[in-house]
Amino acid sequence: MSEKKYIQSVQRAFGIIHFIADKGTAKLNEISEATGLKTSTAFGIIQTLEHLGQITRTNNGLDYTLGLNSLRLGLSYMNGSGISDKINELLNKLVESVDETASFALKVGNRYYYLDYVLSSQPLKVVLEENKFIDFPDEAAVAKVFNNTDENLKYFTDFEEVYQGTNCFAVPYKTGGAIVGCVALSGPSFRLTDEKMKEAYASYLEIMKELGLENHL
Repeated sequence: MSEKKYIQSVQRAFGIIHFIADKGTAKLNEISEATGLKTSTAFGIIQTLEHLGQITRTNNGLDYTLGLNSLRLGLSYMNGSGISDKINELLNKLVESVDETASFALKVGNRYYYLDYVLSSQPLKVVLEENKFIDFPDEAAVAKVFNNTDENLKYFTDFEEVYQGTNCFAVPYKTGGAIVGCVALSGPSFRLTDEKMKEAYASYLEIMKELGLENHL
């Protein structure tokens, strides 16, 4: 099999887009430093991305943020790829197996966004906030997924570290080896125990394989 070849300029452009997406807004020198590009090279790519509507200026032209065409690409992906249906099916199967509230979260800048969630059928359950954007402290299992540097950890937990009486289990959802999302389970601490989380992880692996999503493990 021939070795895969990647176009460096495309990698650089998307590196800039991803950095801005993770940070929310960024200055030219921050982009240059984070991507390891010379300022002149970074500026040339930024100008092109700005021309294409993928990024735009803010803060009186001093900072850069994602543009409307980045939003359009995201909405198009959600509408046409079938990923929303697949994620919803994954969450429903997790709830059927574990019967705790399941959610799928993305990190957007410094905040987290609930792309979808399915509630437990239990009378006493975690009900997520109507506002899909949420701020998590570093102690939250979801935050630990995105902030983790230990690739040997398979899933993350918080035992009443964020909300008293509530435990949370979270596992990374990967694309190309990079963490792009997070699948989480939340429930009362007396029910979502350490042992149940181990069982939940085993169920998660089985469901991912059943749905043909092994490449996202």
